[in-house]
Amino acid sequence: MYVLVAILVLVVVIFGVSSTAQSYATAQQAQAQIETARAAQLASTGNLVTILTTALVIVAVLVLIAFGLWILYKRSMKSQQRSAFSGQHSVHGQLDDASPMPALKTLIQLETLKALRAMNAPFTPALPDGRSVQQDHEQPVEELFPWLR
Repeated sequence: MYVLVAILVLVVVIFGVSSTAQSYATAQQAQAQIETARAAQLASTGNLVTILTTALVIVAVLVLIAFGLWILYKRSMKSQQRSAFSGQHSVHGQLDDASPMPALKTLIQLETLKALRAMNAPFTPALPDGRSVQQDHEQPVEELFPWLR
C-alpha cells in the first residue's frame, strides 16, 4: 500500500510540475504577445510621425511654390503698370505699338481718319452727271484705301 501511495504522490507531483510548466509557458506566451503589441504600437507611432512629416514637407513645398508664383505675378503686374504709365499708351487709350494686334491698331486709326475726313470734308460742287469736282492735290480716302469701303 505504501508503494501505491508513493506512486500516487509521484503521479500528483508529475501532474503538478506539468501544470506549473504549462502555466509558466502560457504566462511567457502572454508576455511575448504584450511585447509584440508594444513593438507594433511603437512601429505604428513611427509610421504616423513619418506620414505627418512627409505631409508637412509637401504642404511647405506647395506653399513655397504658390508664394513664388504670387511674387512673379506681382512683379509682372508692376511691370505692366509701369509700362502703362510710362507713355506707351496714348492719351486717347488707343493700342500701343507693343500690342499683339498691330493690324487692329492700324485699322482703328484708318477708320478714325476716314470718319474725321468725312466730318470735315470740304465743299465740292457737284457736276451735272452726279460726280463731284476734286481738287488736284487732294485724293479722297476711298481712293487711297479701296479696301475700306
